[in-house]
Amino acid sequence: MVGLPLIPTTVVGSMPKPSWLAANWYSVVGSWKLQGEALAEAQDDATLVALRDQEAAGIDIVCDGEQRRGTHYSYFLHQLDGVDTERLAPKAMRAGKFTQDVPRVVGPIRLRTHRTLDDYRFLRRHTSRPIKATLPGPSTLVDGTADEHYGDERALALAYATALNEEIRGLAAAGCEMVQLDEPVFTRIPWKLADWGVEALDRAFDGTAVTSCVHICYGYRARLREKEWTYGYEEIFPHLARARVAQYSLEVAEPRFDAAVLAKLPGKMVQLGVIDVGTDEVETPETVAARLQAALAILPVDRLLAAPDCGMAARSREAARLKLHALVLGTQIVRRELAGRAC
Repeated sequence: MVGLPLIPTTVVGSMPKPSWLAANWYSVVGSWKLQGEALAEAQDDATLVALRDQEAAGIDIVCDGEQRRGTHYSYFLHQLDGVDTERLAPKAMRAGKFTQDVPRVVGPIRLRTHRTLDDYRFLRRHTSRPIKATLPGPSTLVDGTADEHYGDERALALAYATALNEEIRGLAAAGCEMVQLDEPVFTRIPWKLADWGVEALDRAFDGTAVTSCVHICYGYRARLREKEWTYGYEEIFPHLARARVAQYSLEVAEPRFDAAVLAKLPGKMVQLGVIDVGTDEVETPETVAARLQAALAILPVDRLLAAPDCGMAARSREAARLKLHALVLGTQIVRRELAGRAC
């Protein structure tokens, strides 16, 4: 993307939902406070609130804040033929850590509607800044559905990837600058990343004229009794390095991962998580700057972006605003230091 400063700033995806929109931040069925046209209008309004908060903070690459989404992956499932989102089935999730009722795959996966494309077009009418569109990754879609049709996880992942590819092609044709696939499953079951996860990522982005990005997520502290870091980046980076993906969005602030691990992603750009989204405590700009400087000891500056660890949906609206301001101010400290060295 042209016209961006050194170390561009961005968000991962979600922003806090206003209290007048949803009963809780993780908007499962029944938590929306409105219905029908009133809900659609409120979601448009909430999207503009999320956009203005990003612009006011000075974020370079903005997102819609995922204000229309209940969960990060169910929104896309509702766009597909072949998935029953009404009659659910129990499934062991996250390598058997818990069981949850999930949508069922009952026929061939085909993209039926283009909600993400519509969401992009809405946002494009209201901002001149580069836009990141977000979608769930194919491996996470496999993990979040019960397969009663394909009988093979690789085949299902590639079917999801083909549907994602169609949506990403539409986004690219409409002018979208960046598309991010969210893959929280990679840190829970990395052996599937090795078996077919990389292949599915490449299928999803194949032939698309967008900047490709994949967010590697460890989940929200607000939803987990005990947040686990069982599989670190050392286990998954060698596989991710093989994918034809330009950028990876990584959680680094909360887990306090050593920046040295970034050397295991040669040639890839990194959206470095420098904001801990597991707490309302606001980082100082100096803390943000120190995290970026540690990464710059490993990466050239043209491969680094600054971002929160993950989406900010679980945070209060005030904390999210302040954290975004800290993100931008800390990045500006590093930009000034780099400019001073160049003089």
